[in-house]
Amino acid sequence: MLNCTKKWIALLLSACCLTTALTGCVSFRPAPGVGRDTTPSDLTDVTDADTAGTGAPDSTDIGTDSSAPDTTEPPETTPPPPSESRVSVLAVGDNLIHESVYLDAKKRAADGAEYDFVPMYAPIADTVAAADIAFINQETPMAGKEYGYSGYPTFNSPREVAEALVEVGFDVVNLATNHLFDKHNAGAQATVEYMQSLPVTTIGAYLNQEDYENIRVTEVNGIRIAWVSFSQKSNYAYNPAQHSVIMPMMNNDEAIRARVKAADQIADFVIVSAHWGEEVAEIYPETRRLASLIAEAGADVILGHHSHILQGVEWITTADGSRTLVAYSLGNFISTQYYAQNMVGGMLAFDIVMKDGVCRIESPILHPTVTQYSLNRDSLEVYLLEDYTEALAKAHGTIYHSPSFSLAWIYKHVTSIITDEFLPAYFE
Repeated sequence: MLNCTKKWIALLLSACCLTTALTGCVSFRPAPGVGRDTTPSDLTDVTDADTAGTGAPDSTDIGTDSSAPDTTEPPETTPPPPSESRVSVLAVGDNLIHESVYLDAKKRAADGAEYDFVPMYAPIADTVAAADIAFINQETPMAGKEYGYSGYPTFNSPREVAEALVEVGFDVVNLATNHLFDKHNAGAQATVEYMQSLPVTTIGAYLNQEDYENIRVTEVNGIRIAWVSFSQKSNYAYNPAQHSVIMPMMNNDEAIRARVKAADQIADFVIVSAHWGEEVAEIYPETRRLASLIAEAGADVILGHHSHILQGVEWITTADGSRTLVAYSLGNFISTQYYAQNMVGGMLAFDIVMKDGVCRIESPILHPTVTQYSLNRDSLEVYLLEDYTEALAKAHGTIYHSPSFSLAWIYKHVTSIITDEFLPAYFE
C-alpha cells in the first residue's frame, strides 16, 4: 500500500511539473486596462501565432492558480504630438513669349519637333519640380497654330509653351491677363480648352458660368488650397455679355470680395493671382487698396504680376489681426524685353503649415531670377540669381539698352526693392 501510495504521489508530482512546463510556453499580454488581479482565463489577445505548432493548450485549459497576481506592467503610453501638415509653394511671374522667344525655341527643336522651350527653363527646373505646388502667370494666349503665331502687341504663342511648363513641373497656370483676348473670344476659348486638357490647374479664364463657379481647389498633404484670379485690364474690349469666356475683372469691389469669401468657405488656405497695376511703374495707391480689400476678404497670399518688373513684398495685417502675404509683382520670368529692370524677376517660396486645423505661412523668401539672352536676343535661359555670374551678365543682350547691367547692378536693384526679411541668406 505504501509503495502504491509513493508511486501515486510520484505520478502526481510528474503531472504538476508537466503542467508547469506547459504553462511557461504561453505568453499573455495584458490588454489596456487589465489590472494586476486579472487571471489568465480573462485574457483574449493571444494570437494564433502564439500557440501554432507548439502543442500548447488553450489558456482556459491550463490549470494555473487563479489567485496568483499578474506581474506584467501595462505599457506606458505617451499622447501623440498634434498633427502638422506642410506644403511647399513656389510662384513666378510673367511667362512673356515674344516672337524672339518662340523663334529661339524653333531653332532648338529636334527629332521632328517644331518648338522646344524646355531648355530655356533648364537652370531652374529642379527647383520648380521640388516644390509641392508651383505657380506661373502665363502672360500670352496659346490659341493654336490656325490663329497664326505672333508676338507684341497681339500675342499668340505656340502650345509647346504649355507643354514645357508641364514638363518643368508647374502645377497651377494663370491665364487672366490683359492679353487673354488678343485673338478675341475664339482665341481665348481655344486657349482655355487646350489648357484644361493638360495635367495642370488652370485659373483666371473659364469657358462658361458653370466653369467659373467651380473655384479651383488643390489638395496636398491634407491641406486644401483655393485659387482665385483677377485681371485689372484687357487690351481688347472685354464684355461678359458678348464673350462666352469669363475672365474675372477687378472693376467691382463687391464681386471681388464675394469671390474671395466663397473660396475661403471651401478651403483651408486661399491664394489670389492679381494681374494689376501699370507696366514698368511703381506700386500704385489703387493697387494697395485692392490688396487690402482682397486681404480683408480672406486671402492668405496675393501673387501680383503685370508690371514686368520686380516690386515689393510685404505683410498686410487685417482687421481681425491675421496677416496676408503680398508680392505686388514677381516681374518677368522669361521675356526678351530690352531693359535691365525687365530681366530681373522673383521666385516667391513659402510653406503652408496646418496644425490643429489652422494654417500659417512659414519661411517666405523671394529668390531673385534673371532672364538671360544673347546679343542676338536668342539662347534664352532663366537663372536663379545665386547661380548667375558676371560672365553671363557681360554677355547679356540687354547691354545694348542698359550698359550698366552687371552682377553688382542686379544685387543693388534687388535690395532697393525687397526688404531683408524676404531675401535669401546669401544676401547677408
